This record gives sequence, C-alpha cells and structure tokens, in this order.
Amino acid sequence: MLQPIPARALALATLLLALAGAPRLGAMGSPPLITDDTGTAPAGHFEFNLGCNTERRPGLRLSEVPAFDVNYGLGEGVHFNLALPWLRLGEDGAAAHQGLGNSTLGVKWRFVDGGEKGLSVSVFPKVEFNNPGSGSADHGLVARGTHGSLPVQFQHRVGPLTLVGQLGREFAAGSDGWSYGVSAGRQVSDKVEIGAELAGGASGGLHHSSLAANLGLTVELGERCSLVFSVGKELHNHDEPRASLLAHAGLQWRR
Repeated sequence: MLQPIPARALALATLLLALAGAPRLGAMGSPPLITDDTGTAPAGHFEFNLGCNTERRPGLRLSEVPAFDVNYGLGEGVHFNLALPWLRLGEDGAAAHQGLGNSTLGVKWRFVDGGEKGLSVSVFPKVEFNNPGSGSADHGLVARGTHGSLPVQFQHRVGPLTLVGQLGREFAAGSDGWSYGVSAGRQVSDKVEIGAELAGGASGGLHHSSLAANLGLTVELGERCSLVFSVGKELHNHDEPRASLLAHAGLQWRR
C-alpha cells in the first residue's frame, strides 16, 4: 500500500494553486521538469536540449554532464526523439566512475489536439538500451539490458493555468512499474515561465513508490533559444535513500 503523501507534497500543491494569479499561461514540460507535456517539434524542424542533471543522495552523487537529446518533427503533432547522456557516479570513499549512458529512442504522437485552450493528449513510447562496447553497466552507471516505457500525456488549460499530467507503464525484465507526474506553469512575462510539479514512480504492484517535488524556470533568449532550470528533492522513496537534491540547468535551441 502506498504511504500517505507527506506534508511537503501538500505544500507544493498549495504552491500550484498559488500560480493561478498569472495573466496568461504556457505549458512547461521536459526539460526542465520530469513531467512531459504534449508539445512536439514542428514538422521538418529540430529542437536540441543540452544541459546538466545532478542527483544527490547520502554518500552518492550522480550527474549527467552533458545530458543531450534532440527532437525532430516528422509531421503535424509527431516528433522523433534521441537522448544520450554522459554519466558520472561518485560515492564516498570510492573512486568515481564515468561513462556513456544508455541511448533512448522514442516517438511522440499528439493524437488529440485541443489547441491552446483545449484538451490535448499524446503518447510517447520509448526504448532504452546499452550502447555496444560501453562498460557503463559493469560500473553500475546504468541498468543492464533493454527497457521500454509507454507514457501518456494530458494537457489542458483551466482558467489561468495549463495543467499537465503524465502516466506511464515501464517495462523491464522482472521489474515492470509505473511513472506519473502532474505539473502547472505560468508566464510571468513574455520571456519568463515558471512551473512546479510532483513526479514519481512505483513498482508494478504499487508496493513501493517514490515522489519528487520540482520547481522549474524557462527564460526565452530569442525566437530560437531558451535557458531552462529546475531544482527539487524527493519527498519519499521506498527503495533507496531519498535524493536531497535534483537539479537541471540547460540550453534549448530550435531550428
């Protein structure tokens, strides 16, 4: 049985409601937040994301430096995604290990498009696999084998808020599970957007779960370039010590 949501999660929910004072709204997805929205790259155009992810737990630090992914618009409401990070794992009292992370390939399809104010729904199947010749699995940087995921995203404008939800099924040998998240964001100016989310995962039988809270910021530098940031922490984790810091900083470039 899942544990009750901690008081800090309720505090973040209060923050989401406080965001409702904005005059107009955008949708903030991944990156910088974990919860993805229904947006896709325009047909025939690229969207590049280059950044750094950091996760800190007691006695352990895991970083993706750099974390890279690219989206390419295949058609109206459809894009292809490739993600490939470089990982560094540091543990107290031991030498740090680093190496190439797993590659991830996916295709997002927004099959319900409600426009700026209506309900939109997308599906984003992905497959993650070890890169040939990489020894990252031997050093515990990545899980061994091939893993799949099938997340579905929902996006809808409610008053001054655009709310985003995601629910996904994770597939791995002997360890199927779930991922989930909800977020809200707002435009505070023509160039600045803020957002907040609750995101986590659970075992297939819902006996073990994790939940994280994140705050995100996007700053438009121009029509083709944005800076993105997020910072958060885990509220609970049944399988390992809670992450005291989850952070992302990056640059998004569109052409």
